[in-house]
Amino acid sequence: MDILKLDTKTQSNLTLQLFKILENWHLEDIEQLKLLDLYGVIKPRHLCLYKNLYKLFDFDERLIKRTEIILGVSESLGTTFPINKEYGAIWLKRPVKKFKHKTPLELMLSGDTGMMRVWYFLDCTQGWKN
Repeated sequence: MDILKLDTKTQSNLTLQLFKILENWHLEDIEQLKLLDLYGVIKPRHLCLYKNLYKLFDFDERLIKRTEIILGVSESLGTTFPINKEYGAIWLKRPVKKFKHKTPLELMLSGDTGMMRVWYFLDCTQGWKN
């Protein structure tokens, strides 16, 4: 995904899609910023400016990578839990034995490696691409 070549309208739509996913996962503002790797860059109280498109994200390589992972995890959760979309949000916050009884959200909040690990767990085909 080459977000840098997208026009402003497409970036706006992508920003809204990201926030919809993060809101559907019932995440706090700080958790959203950490998943986007923007904690410390954007203050939690300023998130509403981005959610309402008064400001747009600076889609650099770091944010592009995080966006791809979040979209991938969301899609994989939809495939894993096709009937009950809410269960994906519940699953993210329940300990998983394969993750040494940590929640998938804990792993994702730990950084890129944790996010990729959750994505690979949900969608094993991702491991074949790298």
